[in-house]
Amino acid sequence: MKSFFSELSEPLLPYSSQEELVEAFSKISLKQRLHTMKDVLRRFPRENFDVFKYVMSHLNKVSQWNRVNLMTSENLSICFWPTLMRPVFTSMDALTATRTYQTIIETFIHQCAFFFYN
Repeated sequence: MKSFFSELSEPLLPYSSQEELVEAFSKISLKQRLHTMKDVLRRFPRENFDVFKYVMSHLNKVSQWNRVNLMTSENLSICFWPTLMRPVFTSMDALTATRTYQTIIETFIHQCAFFFYN
């Protein structure tokens, strides 16, 4: 699965949306952060949205079995964020933002029901 996403011409989370998602993480209130992220998600191209929904739903199910497989939403996000987002690291700022990128994917996995089924 990771190989498929890494071979796409553009990452599943479009470059045009990544900066907005990072900005959403600057929101102080969790509620405001989640709603801002949901607004960004709604502007994804339809194909990206549908595939992203499927992948996040799958990873959410995997994380529900973390007592057996040890794959929490955090562990899964560490594995998948570089492939799903593929940020361009041209400066130290981008490199220091890796935790933010990882947390964005973790939030999508953990809050899957809010983002896709509400």
